[in-house]
Amino acid sequence: MPDSLPTLKGLRAFEEAFLLRSYTAAARKLNVQQPAISYQIKRLEEDLGVQLFDKDRGQLTPTPAANELFDTVQRSFDAIRKVSETLRKPPQPNSFTIATYPGIGTYWLSSRLSLLSKALAMPVKVVTLVKDEQILNEDADCRILFGKGNWPDHTAKLLIPEAVCPVGAPDLARTFHQETSKGDFTIIEQEDPENRWICWKNWMHQTGETAFANANQMTVNDHGLALHLALTGAGITLAWTDMVRDLLNSGSLVPLSTNLATSEAGYWLVAPSDFFDSDAGIAVSDVLSLKETPNPVTN
Repeated sequence: MPDSLPTLKGLRAFEEAFLLRSYTAAARKLNVQQPAISYQIKRLEEDLGVQLFDKDRGQLTPTPAANELFDTVQRSFDAIRKVSETLRKPPQPNSFTIATYPGIGTYWLSSRLSLLSKALAMPVKVVTLVKDEQILNEDADCRILFGKGNWPDHTAKLLIPEAVCPVGAPDLARTFHQETSKGDFTIIEQEDPENRWICWKNWMHQTGETAFANANQMTVNDHGLALHLALTGAGITLAWTDMVRDLLNSGSLVPLSTNLATSEAGYWLVAPSDFFDSDAGIAVSDVLSLKETPNPVTN
């Protein structure tokens, strides 16, 4: 009783002969002699008990049985080729994932990614989300969160203490300092229904500054958007000074006051406790603890 599957050589010879309509052309394609193709096709016909080709002056015409067989053979070989191509590719390195907010991801973490990737010897992926619960539920190796360092079942390491001052684009800053009345300027406030961070009212109360008291106000729901608007000259926003240090050093943003308002909160590197004892955790902590990057971000 013949094997339930025809030989692989026979099926490959059949596929090429069907496509090229010639034993000779199929032999060239498979780098064998023409008699080898004829032999494989004959064996395949004997195995299946059907005729696969009609021959007329060297030209092959597939029979209905050949048409039926070819559809299955081609789908099968195409699937094998696809899998083989995937397997032949060199294995891709694992990646390391950090979840955080859009603002800190864009304006602070992004300039440290090349250092992180080098230290970890693998690509680094950043996932940005707005809400804390989304970040905590994200499948990530570690997270950067704003708060006071208390997250259940996690250990936190302080990266950026909350110390804020007003910042704006250089042109706006020059105009601001030249004006005797500051009421024509727009300050950018970030929505904060839970009173988690220092707002303009808190900053003015702590510092005793009154220059912004009568300014126009716009409100956004994300610190990254507030920074973007400040960079474009649309208004003045409060910024965590260590978070925007690269932008300040490059001159993309300019402080509009030397007075800082501070709190016990800040941005923390958050992960399960065993993370900080691992090689990856130590590497990430070392890189993110750097106050400045070798190549500051420019706008």
